[in-house]
Order: sequence, then structure tokens, then C-alpha cells
Amino acid sequence: MRFPGFTEEWEVNELNALGEFLGGGTPSSSNEDFWRGSIPWVSSSDLSEGDINSVNISRFITEDAISNSATKLCSAPVILIVSRVGVGKVAYSEKSLCTSQDFLNIINFKCNGIFLSYLLSTEMKKAASAVQGTSIKGISSVEIKSKKLYVPQRNEQTKIASFLSLIDERITTQNKIIKELNVLKTTITKRIFSGQLRFKNASGDNYVDWKTKKLGDVTTLINKRNKSNEKLPVYSINNKLGFVPQSEQFEGVDSEDRGYDITLYKIIDKNTFAYNPARINVGSIGYSGNLENIIISSLYVCFKTEEFVNDNFIFQYLKTDFFNKEVLRNVEGGVRDYLFYENFARIKFDLPCVEEQRKIADYLSSIDLKVDIENQFLNKLEEQKKFLLQQMFV
Repeated sequence: MRFPGFTEEWEVNELNALGEFLGGGTPSSSNEDFWRGSIPWVSSSDLSEGDINSVNISRFITEDAISNSATKLCSAPVILIVSRVGVGKVAYSEKSLCTSQDFLNIINFKCNGIFLSYLLSTEMKKAASAVQGTSIKGISSVEIKSKKLYVPQRNEQTKIASFLSLIDERITTQNKIIKELNVLKTTITKRIFSGQLRFKNASGDNYVDWKTKKLGDVTTLINKRNKSNEKLPVYSINNKLGFVPQSEQFEGVDSEDRGYDITLYKIIDKNTFAYNPARINVGSIGYSGNLENIIISSLYVCFKTEEFVNDNFIFQYLKTDFFNKEVLRNVEGGVRDYLFYENFARIKFDLPCVEEQRKIADYLSSIDLKVDIENQFLNKLEEQKKFLLQQMFV
């Protein structure tokens, strides 16, 4: 894939010829004075995979620390390549800095630095995939320096760098939008469930006061088993997505394929909640909605709500910090904590009238929908970037 107007062949270059290379090191952590300076020092955890612009600078060292360790001051601009722990990450920095020993860094490059960073990001990702799952812990500096790279003329490098940078800027903006929406959701949720924010009725007045209930007052345990061994779709609960086909969770294989006895599995009808009693504190809960005639493991706790309860309101409550605090008070177990239905049913919470429940649920769901839409757009941007990198750097 080429931009219009560019026809010259890309030339093969050995990376070693495209700049000067510096390694890194870690000053002694026992000498606190080393870490009270103004010179940025980064480790591999300060970089983000797939984002050349992400360098989180939070630690600073002194010139004395540089003199008494293997780290080197890399004059800006600098390309950072993680060759050991966290292998495969690449970043571009316009700030002079030092790095740990897990890096091989390039300065004084003889081509567009941003272009070279994108190119190396693609190459290092391939190299990291090749050593993944092997006993090899990293990629040697010799191997990295000897990489053969196809490089276009300077003006085409600049065009490619500018175009990819624009996409990255849009991805950064999109991530910011999503983060702000999530903060908004968290803030409003706290205000609603703490009673600081109330919804009004048609007359502009508050609804009746919320009533304290136990979850057992508004839910009924469901234990319908697959005794007839029906070949129904097998589902699991995903922390983010709720009900998902088990084959998607376990690389195309579900419980029946593994030879498990599915007669003990639970049959799920419409409008049923299910949660993992060992992982509900991290959001392992789902709502079937219109899903029906599916089965899930007998390990899951399943329940339905009473008619005077809005399911979406309960689902929103079960995702709050207020509920998670109650979970911590009511779990039982040894090595792993469990929240079985008996303890779940004892949890107290405040319940508004049905009409206010609906308004709260609709409002919070509208934010969730907005987050989903923005996430879909983010995924499209990331797929577009991935496609372009694959096509440009064949």
C-alpha cells in the first residue's frame, strides 16, 4: 500500500546503520539519593504495547546515579525498544531520558524517527510473537541491530509518519472520551445509590422514600436442572459481557465436548440472573434478557426477581461499589471466598418505587449504551491502524 505520488522503491537497510545505540541499567534502589534527581528514568512497564506515544515518566534519577550504574542518558529524540522483560514494546520520546537494562535505545537516527518507531513496532511485535511460549526470555541486541528493514525516501517516511500519528491522536482522544464517560457513570451511580440524587415524578416532586430490603426479599433462587440431558447451547459468565457461549470462553470447546456430565447443568430461561459465587466481586454476573433454553454450569448461582423489581435497576445496583462492600461482609470460605445465595439473600439495600427504579435504570443504561458505541468506534480505529501497519510495512 502506497500513498499517491510515491513510486520509488523502498531500500533495504540494516537497522544498525540507521542510528546510534545505547543500552540501559538500573541505579541501586538502596541509595535513595540516586532517585531524587530530575532526569527521567523508565522501565518496560512504563510503556504500552502498540502505542509508540505512551511513555509514563514517574521516576527521576541524578547524574550521580548515571555515573554509578549501567544506565545511559539518551538525548532526545530517542526510540525505546524493549528487548527483554516486556519484549516487543516500542516508543518514541521527545524527552531525553534513561532506561532500565531491558531496553535497547536509538538516538541520532538517520531517518524520520516517528516512521522508524512505527516500523520497529511492527517488526518487534513479530519478533516477540516468535519467542512467545519458548524458553527464550528476550531478543538480543545483536539480533535487533541486524534486522533488515525496507525504508522509503524521506518525504514518504514523513507522509506515513504524519498519517499514522493522526490515527493515534484520534485513538488517544477516543480513549479520553470513554474514560470521561466511565467517570461520569461512576460519579452519578454513587450519588444515586447514596441518596444524594433523586429523580422526580410527573409533578416535579420526589418519589416516596426508598425502603430497605434484603436481596432475598426481591429475588427467587432458580435451580432448574438439565435432567433429560438436552443438547442445549452451553454458556458461561464473562466479567465484561455477561452471558457468552462457553466455546468463546474456552477456545472453541464447551463442556459437552470435554465429556462433562451436563445433566447437572442449569437451564436458563429469559430474564434470569446468574453469577459466579467465587468471582462476583470482580463483576462475574450476567443477565439473560431474551436468551432462553441455554444451560450453564451447576457452579453458578441463578435467580429471578419479583414483579415489583426492575431487572435493569437490580443489575445496575449489582455493579456498584455499595454492593461490592456488602459482598466482602458476607463471603465465606478458606483459600477462596464465596458468596452463595444464602449469604447473597441477606444483603440489605435500599429500593425505590418501581417508577423511580425504571428512571434510574434507563438513565444509567443510556450512559452504558454511549460507552458501548464509543468503544465500538475505538475498536474500528484500532483495526484500521492495524490494517494500515500490515499493508504499509509488509
